[in-house]
Amino acid sequence: MDIKNIVLTGASRGIGESIAKKLAENGFNVFGFARNIDRLHSLVKNGNGRIFAYQVDVTKPDQIQKAYEEIETIYGPIDVLINNAGIYQGIEFYKQDIDRISQIIDTNLKGTLFCTRLVLPYMIKRKKGRIINISSVSGTRGIPLEVAYGASKHGMIGMADALAQEVKPYGIIITTICPGAVHTPLWFEDTPYHGDINEVMKPEEIAECVFFLLNQSDRTIYKRIILFPRNEWH
Repeated sequence: MDIKNIVLTGASRGIGESIAKKLAENGFNVFGFARNIDRLHSLVKNGNGRIFAYQVDVTKPDQIQKAYEEIETIYGPIDVLINNAGIYQGIEFYKQDIDRISQIIDTNLKGTLFCTRLVLPYMIKRKKGRIINISSVSGTRGIPLEVAYGASKHGMIGMADALAQEVKPYGIIITTICPGAVHTPLWFEDTPYHGDINEVMKPEEIAECVFFLLNQSDRTIYKRIILFPRNEWH
């Protein structure tokens, strides 16, 4: 599939930042969605004219739709959507704030649903497209201290498995990537990593995985990729 324009959510840091840089370096146009416009502008400066900043909250369908319409009108067809936006908290569920539970579900699951639902009419009309979801190993099995987060990531996988069968006749391919621990800012905020932080994966490794998928034939479907550091097992 000839790919030019890629929408990437959660583009401003961590895995998203690495994906944006990797794809821009290899000639793709990356339309980065994030709430923090300052971080996005910093990313644009290092994008060699290939990264474009869109201040979009993925929990707001009107913001998503407006950005899609602008991209399609000015830059051409959206060939790929990468659902990467997500938030995390590792905590015993009975201690987790109700508002935080809502934020996790709204961003990780509903944000993925909204971004996907609103891009599909464009892709279905053209009978081609790719959607890549960045889920987690928490979406493949239950992990203590990750109840709400795991629920959101399980939901992403269930959504992808069902939708992939619906859109296959339209030439749209959906893949879910499920990483284990990745060296991103979340481990240095309110949730420390319980193992050796030096052993976890680098964001660049997830970017390489995305780049690999974009270079595969559309005759082959990569349904789900699970990868994790060797000091874990999932």
